[in-house]
Parts: sequence; structure tokens; C-alpha cells
Amino acid sequence: MPWYKTGTVSVTQNSNAVIGTSTAFIANARVGDAFRGPDGGWYEVTNIASDTALSISPNYQGAATNSGLYALAPMQGYVKDSADALRGLVNQFGGILAVLGETPTTAGVRAALNLSDADGLPEGVINKYMTAAGVRGITLTGLDLVTPGAVSATDTILKAFGKLQVSKAPLDSPVFTGQLQGNLPCLVGGVRNAKMTLTAASASGTFTADEVIVKSALGGLAYSIPSFNKTINLAAPNGAGGMDVGAAPAGGYVALYAIYNPSIGTSALLAVNATSIVAPSVYGGTNRPSGYTASALLAVWPTNGSGQLVAGSQQDRAFTYFNGVQALSTNASAGSTISLAIPSILPRNAITTSGTKFITTTATSAGSGNMYLFSHSASAAAWAASVGAVSNAFGHQTTFSGLPITTAQTLYYQCVGPTTPLFQIIITGYTI
Repeated sequence: MPWYKTGTVSVTQNSNAVIGTSTAFIANARVGDAFRGPDGGWYEVTNIASDTALSISPNYQGAATNSGLYALAPMQGYVKDSADALRGLVNQFGGILAVLGETPTTAGVRAALNLSDADGLPEGVINKYMTAAGVRGITLTGLDLVTPGAVSATDTILKAFGKLQVSKAPLDSPVFTGQLQGNLPCLVGGVRNAKMTLTAASASGTFTADEVIVKSALGGLAYSIPSFNKTINLAAPNGAGGMDVGAAPAGGYVALYAIYNPSIGTSALLAVNATSIVAPSVYGGTNRPSGYTASALLAVWPTNGSGQLVAGSQQDRAFTYFNGVQALSTNASAGSTISLAIPSILPRNAITTSGTKFITTTATSAGSGNMYLFSHSASAAAWAASVGAVSNAFGHQTTFSGLPITTAQTLYYQCVGPTTPLFQIIITGYTI
């Protein structure tokens, strides 16, 4: 390689320091190179401190010079160093290079390593080859035998197997309690010995049943929940065990749903504001707690002005007020059918109602009177409940039950009274 002569140097007699100007010693000199000084003498480079400073041996012999010409000449030691370095690489990596073969292409390396296909690699303990025997021998760890659904093209094999098994499992299977529509011996909301009782108004209550049937949808997958025992708290945070969204209505109704999470087998109650709606048999809102994919309507319960559940009790699908609620109190006789809207007493879900009718008079010679209740305005063809004749400062009462409600939250009545009559209707309960 050529000698390096760029720039000038300053040297001092009997000193080993060489100071360069416009020099680049680090890139162009090596320890052991020959330095020809401005005096024409030859010296050995013993240290390179920077691009502008190096040391020589022996000390400079000539006269001091500030801008002298110089030369740096490489020695034959470079060849030996290179050979030594190459020998070290061959000793360290020669065996590996031999394994990689002599053809410098990807295909050549693969051929040398016997990796032209996967047969050249042994199967691992965890990562298995997808051979027919290997696939058949894989255990189904993590198979979900609870979550239903249709198999889709994006499902994993395990997920698809789980869905298919779910669709075939019998209703009383120990691993799955639902099956596809068409094979169901049950109706959504079916209950056995369902009960809830509140002796005083309260934000919370506990609903129990020997068994509750919930579904993913009408005609969908059904699940049987045995020994149902869950508490609803209208003052709790929204979600399972509380309102689905917002606060409980004041002076309205809440629908109580049994909800079920088939993935983990847990159930809960969920309350929904049903003041102005007919609550569906399966929860139809958009605030269902995550994972609770099945549900069933159990009750529609009145609330007081404080948003609490009123005092009452429920047996299966029948609700009873602890204290009857007055629906009518009038002195006016009505020979034709009168509609009586009572949305504060009957929810929109009510299909029958029960209660008591009264006729009283204070007149000593009052004559007779009668009172009739009808399920709809066409009274002649309607289901009717009547109170017998009353006369002469006397009263009469008759209970009624199972009166069909054909118009939501509405009854129909006629009353023909004695002198100074008082007609009253007290509602004691309803069914949904």
C-alpha cells in the first residue's frame, strides 16, 4: 500500500513526540509502521495518540523542525497479522462452514443441511408436525363445552369442536345444560316454586326457585338453573345484581330477569325499567352484563316514589300487594260500560288481575244495586265479575281473581246503585 505523506510534522531533537498539521494518523498509520523524519532518518511508530500526534523510537535524532516533510511506510507485519486472524477464524468457524456446504445459495445451504423439506428436522416436544397421526393424538386441552354458537370459518378446531358438542349435548348433560331449538322440553321463564317476599318497601329482595329455565333467545339455546337463589338491589351499581342501566324508576315498575353466563356457569338477577314498556320474555336491552347470554323474565314488580320495591310477594308468575290498592271509589252509577285505566297498579305485562269489589249505602230505604267488572268494553261477551244486590243501609263485597286484561293496564265496569251508593274496587294482585 502507498506511503502516507499528507500534511507536515513538527519534531524536536531527542524527543519521541511527532506533532502533525493537516494529518490523519489514526486512519493511515499503525503501531510498528516506519516513520521517515524530516532529517531523512527512519524510526518506528510506537504509539498513535490522535490524528495529529504519534510517538516514535528512538527519539528524533535530527535538528528541530516545525513544518517538515515526512512519510509513514507500512511494514510486512500486516500480512502476518492478517494470516493469524484468518487462521483464528478458520479454527473457530471452519467446522460450521463445512456443514453449510460449498454452494453459496439458499438452496445449496438447505441441501447441505438436509432441509429441502421438513423431513430433515426432528419433531419437537411442544411444536408437533401436522401429520395425520399427530393430529389424531393431540389432546383437546381447553375444549369449551359450554359456549353455544354457529361454527364459522374463522373458528379454531377446538372452538368448532366445542360448538358442535354443545349442539349435541342433552339437556341434563353434566357438562352442558342446553340444546338447540326443536329439542326443548321447556319454555323460557319456566319456574318451579318461585318466590320473593318483601314485608316492607326495600331496594333489595331475594328471588328463589327450585329451577329456572333461561334461553339465549326465543326458540334459542335453553339452560336449566337449579336451586336459583339470587338477590336484586336497585341501589347497587348497574350490572348483574342491579339495574341494567340508570336508576330505578320512582312510582313505576321494574322487570326482574334471571340472567346466565354459560361460559362460567354463573347466574344473577338484572332489573330493567318496565314502567312504560312490555318487558320481553328474554332480555332485549343493550346493557346486558358481559358473558350473560341467556335470560328469562321472572317478575314485574312495582316501585314506590323512592324507587324501592313495594311490599308484596310473588309466587311463580303471580304478584300480590301486601296491602290492596284502591283502583276505584265513586258514588256515580254507570249503566253503560266504563273503562278504568290503572297504570299505577297494573304493569303493562299484567295479563290477569285479582281483587275485591264493594257496594255500600247509608240509606235506610236504598233499593238494590249491582256492580260488574269486564275484561273488555264489549261487556255482553266479556268475562264478568259481579257484586250481588245491596239494599237498606247495607254493604256487600265480592272477590274476583283471574280477570283477563285485554287492554293494557285497563279494566271495564258497570255499576247500578241504590240510593247514595259507594262503589269501590281494590286490586290485590296480578299475573304476568
